[in-house]
Amino acid sequence: MLSRIFGRHYSVNLQTRLILGFFIATAMTGLIATIVGIRTINKNTISEVQGRVQQDLNAAGLIYDYTLERLANRVQFSAECAHLQDAIKRRDTHSMEAMNTLIRSICQPREAYGLDSIDMLTVLDADGIVIYRAFNQGYSGDDMSDRPIIRKCLAGKSLQLSTELMPVDIIRKENPRLADHVPITVVKTPQSAVIEERELSEGMVLRAAYPVIADDGELLGAIIGGVVLNNNYGIVDIIQKTVYRNEKYQGRDMGYATIFQGGVRISTNVMTGEGSRAVGTIVSKEVYEHVVKEGKDWVDRAFVVNDWYISAYTPIYNSERAIIGMLYTGVLEAKYRDIKSETMWIFLSITFFGTVFAFLISVSLGHGIIKRIRMLKRATEAIAAGDLDYRLAHDEFSGFGMLDEAFDNMTRSLKDRDDRLQEAFKRLTRTERLAALGQMAAGVAHEINNPLGGILLYSNLVMEELPEDHPARSNIEKIIYQTERSKKIVENLLDFARTPPGEQVTCDMNSIIQRALDLVKDQSVFLGVTIETHFAEDIPCVKAECSRLEEVFLNLFFNAADAMEGKGTLTVTTRVSSTNQLVITVADTGKGIARPYLAHIFEPFFTTKEPGHGTGLGLSIAYGILKKHNGIIDVDSEKDRGTTFTITLPVIMGPEDGQARENGEAETI
Repeated sequence: MLSRIFGRHYSVNLQTRLILGFFIATAMTGLIATIVGIRTINKNTISEVQGRVQQDLNAAGLIYDYTLERLANRVQFSAECAHLQDAIKRRDTHSMEAMNTLIRSICQPREAYGLDSIDMLTVLDADGIVIYRAFNQGYSGDDMSDRPIIRKCLAGKSLQLSTELMPVDIIRKENPRLADHVPITVVKTPQSAVIEERELSEGMVLRAAYPVIADDGELLGAIIGGVVLNNNYGIVDIIQKTVYRNEKYQGRDMGYATIFQGGVRISTNVMTGEGSRAVGTIVSKEVYEHVVKEGKDWVDRAFVVNDWYISAYTPIYNSERAIIGMLYTGVLEAKYRDIKSETMWIFLSITFFGTVFAFLISVSLGHGIIKRIRMLKRATEAIAAGDLDYRLAHDEFSGFGMLDEAFDNMTRSLKDRDDRLQEAFKRLTRTERLAALGQMAAGVAHEINNPLGGILLYSNLVMEELPEDHPARSNIEKIIYQTERSKKIVENLLDFARTPPGEQVTCDMNSIIQRALDLVKDQSVFLGVTIETHFAEDIPCVKAECSRLEEVFLNLFFNAADAMEGKGTLTVTTRVSSTNQLVITVADTGKGIARPYLAHIFEPFFTTKEPGHGTGLGLSIAYGILKKHNGIIDVDSEKDRGTTFTITLPVIMGPEDGQARENGEAETI
């Protein structure tokens, strides 16, 4: 296929083709090696990076858990240092105020975003009623026993740690100073998951509940501490510093960490294009569905805010094992993308220089091969000129001895077969002459038949008007006799040129067309014609006179060969239309028919051929045959752009009956 395309548009000598073949083979080998190498490196690199990110996520999880445990330690330390046992028994909130000094001394201000900061600290009695709030001392007496972590702490008299979602208004009751930190406005992006809230109505809080127990084991109450993660960057920055050591690539941080509330970033060091933290942006829908909805870890390439990262996500659970968020770590993909690009260029350079080296070797080898091929070319030219006694000089060192011997054997065979070909050509010529005679007979018969009918009609009229003893009556009888004799000759010619009408039977159109092609493909006018067939399988049958339809296709094939002047492509296609009709197209690449002539080509005696090359009756006969079979024939053509005839015939069975036809349930001709 490629050689046909290149041969049609480019004239390339044999030496160039041979060298080009060596070059393409070498280049393709190098290219395949490069692609395989790059894919292998890319796969291994991505696998290594994903493994690293998974390890980074595990380290981030440890830091997250450490922060939660550190909160528990601070809460426990606050409870023991403030002597809460006596204060809770006496409900002495005044003595609990000493805990405020302790909190301020051990806690950094929230603006510092340290791991030691505590955003809320609340003292409860054994029934879960608030006795004292360190950050909102004027609000107490409300019942918090319905909170899962508090309920478990009081019921089990044990330390409870968890990450919880708390409504914004409750967080503000615990610490009014958090009013400007907790609310986060959701920023939707094209890759984001669908979340309805425009502003989060809850905050994510690390909570630790520590029971206060008397010396005799009696439960006196509990102290509850909490750290709000919304807009708190302490954990993510510690993760970045600890895991990635603030590594940078092209001026950008190499690694990032993020805490998600649901699918919304509430604490992150991923930056937006404006240089601010991407708080409020939303994770992609794919990640959200996989991690939050299905509860699975996700490690893969992901688009985060404004760039691609090799990312890892893991779910964050509350005390009741419900997924409330995600923990994320990721490394910038740009570094590994550049490594891959650099590796690709290295491979391409190696391939290029290797190809050049192979090309130089191929030129040297090709020169020796071409030298011998040129000798074969001179030998073939001598044989083409008629010298069938030509022999090659054998060269044992060239490695072409076997080819030389085969060439000489071919020459001897050609000489032996030449005589047989001449005899076969004579027989073929006689066959062509008989075929031409048949076409001529049909034309002569149609041309003569009507005049003979007129002569016979008027002779009989004259004969009836003449008296019995009229002297011209004998001549008129001779005219009638000779006219009837001529008419009989015409009928014989028609019988010779066409198949007489027959009974309509079930016909397989693919078989009819193939028989017609088998009849014409060996004719001299088809020797330079390429015949292509595209037959649909299991097409329905038609009810027809098979021989007459075969005559139609023979006529179309010969017309196509004449139009292509023996060179071109004849394409025959069968298919079933949407209206369950059989459609046959016969297309050629000949000189075509001018548009003004298309409306007349089916008229009797109309022809675009030169005088002496057609009677103009073939297409009109084909039209009549198809009309008799309730068929339609259309033509589409333009000058110098070929001609396409489209035949549409009704069918007698649908495509679903094809199996029955194969099993012999329908007659196929």
